[in-house]
Amino acid sequence: MLIKELLTELQILAVDGGGVFFALIALAFGISFSLVSLWQSMSLPDAPLISPNEWIKLLRHQQGSEGIQKRLHKKLESCEDLPRRLQETQQRLFSIPERRFAFVFIISGAAPLIGLLGTVSGMFTTFRGMSIASANTPIDTISQGISEALITTQTGLIIGIPAFIVCALLKGRHDSLTMSFQRLSSQLLQRTAKL
Repeated sequence: MLIKELLTELQILAVDGGGVFFALIALAFGISFSLVSLWQSMSLPDAPLISPNEWIKLLRHQQGSEGIQKRLHKKLESCEDLPRRLQETQQRLFSIPERRFAFVFIISGAAPLIGLLGTVSGMFTTFRGMSIASANTPIDTISQGISEALITTQTGLIIGIPAFIVCALLKGRHDSLTMSFQRLSSQLLQRTAKL
């Protein structure tokens, strides 16, 4: 029953929202896919030296991370060019999410702008209805244009604002992990310099 009502409401929105509404729905799926892909890349799937879970545990300073840090230090002790190796490790850990953030922020920001395009399109329909000087009721055309303008604006904002918030939260988590890695790198370099 609820699904049937939802589908009916979506059908009404699709008819009243015009072609821009379909573009917004397609963009919503693209944003969803991009956010899921970004979330998966935040689990550090290409982690070198130790497992992705161990990296996350180490970078978040969770309980038991001291043993992981000692194992990592032992693996890096014999490395001839430790600063270069740490830089390569940082690239493998964080380069994929860093590249994806820009794309996700751009398409999240595009949703309200496409909604605005729908507003302009709806206003054209409204003004066209107002300019018709016939016996037919232009109020139908005017209300259709206003409906299209409001539906697409609202849809663009409903898609864009939550996507931007989720992306900003993921960016904060990513920056925290990156800073933690830089602190860890400094500690490893200091330990190696003392030896």
